[in-house]
Amino acid sequence: MKKLLMLGGIVVVVVVIGVLVMLGKINPIVKSGVEKSGPVILKAPVTLDAVAISFFSGSGELKGFTVGNPEGYKTDYAFSMDRLKIDLDVKSLTSDRIHIKNITIDSPSIVFEGSFGKSNLSQLQANAKEFAGPSGGSTKKKDSGSSKKLLIDHVSIDNGSISVSMQLLQGQKMTLPLPKLELNDIGKDKDATISDALGEILAAVNKAVIPAVQSGVGGLGSGVEKSGEALQEGAKQGLGKIKGLFGK
Repeated sequence: MKKLLMLGGIVVVVVVIGVLVMLGKINPIVKSGVEKSGPVILKAPVTLDAVAISFFSGSGELKGFTVGNPEGYKTDYAFSMDRLKIDLDVKSLTSDRIHIKNITIDSPSIVFEGSFGKSNLSQLQANAKEFAGPSGGSTKKKDSGSSKKLLIDHVSIDNGSISVSMQLLQGQKMTLPLPKLELNDIGKDKDATISDALGEILAAVNKAVIPAVQSGVGGLGSGVEKSGEALQEGAKQGLGKIKGLFGK
């Protein structure tokens, strides 16, 4: 009996130690996973300042999350957010399918650089799709953790802003509101990898950003056109005055 009690006590101690070890590692594991998988999938820099997720509840925050631009784009970043709230099933971290119950992104800053045909955002989406492969379910870079399956119940993006960088604006700055976005059941009907999920979220963002930018630029269209005409007319007048000085 005494030996059984001793054995039971040892088991309890081992379990407690195991829990404490997991508790200490969950945040650096998530941070490392984001910063290693993100650049591989998106072909762009991805940085994350800190992760604070409760091992017991699975709720927490990702702080200072930034997705840089793919090669060829010059603005500071594509996405930046101070905080990203997350609620996940902690037990799923050790399984083949990570279950995220909810992701809430509030007040993200998005930079749209390029044109309606090709932009930094569309390139990020294309990179994620390329990584996932033609039929989804990437078989590449398995050591990066990006081949893990993912289930996301709900994603909400609200109070976002879009900074527009286009040649059409002739140096003018434009900031527009991003319509609220909500996505549900990512990876529910079929297996989805992290790259699949990123591609789906980026597709939804692009679908909302492009009409918003088109509307904003359309509102300035006449002003931009008049600005260009004024520059041309000013150049003609200046040339006329120079010719007049020489009697020509």
